[in-house]
Amino acid sequence: MGSGSAMSSIDRVIERHGDEIRQNLITELAEQTDGLVTDVHLENNLYEITVTAVLSNGKTLELRPMDIDNLAEDYPDCKVGY
Repeated sequence: MGSGSAMSSIDRVIERHGDEIRQNLITELAEQTDGLVTDVHLENNLYEITVTAVLSNGKTLELRPMDIDNLAEDYPDCKVGY
């Protein structure tokens, strides 16, 4: 297995649940920042999903990544693994 398997499984999470993850993060962050966060980008970064918030002024902010172990627990339907 290894990095190829990890990337494929994270791609499955983004494909199946990406819209839901993005919307939950946008809603949560918008409430906490009075609407400062307008969008969220998710990117497969081998053993994690990189999360970038887009701010109302057009700037971006890197947020805590979603690691592969937590993704495996949260999305068992995607068979996330190494």
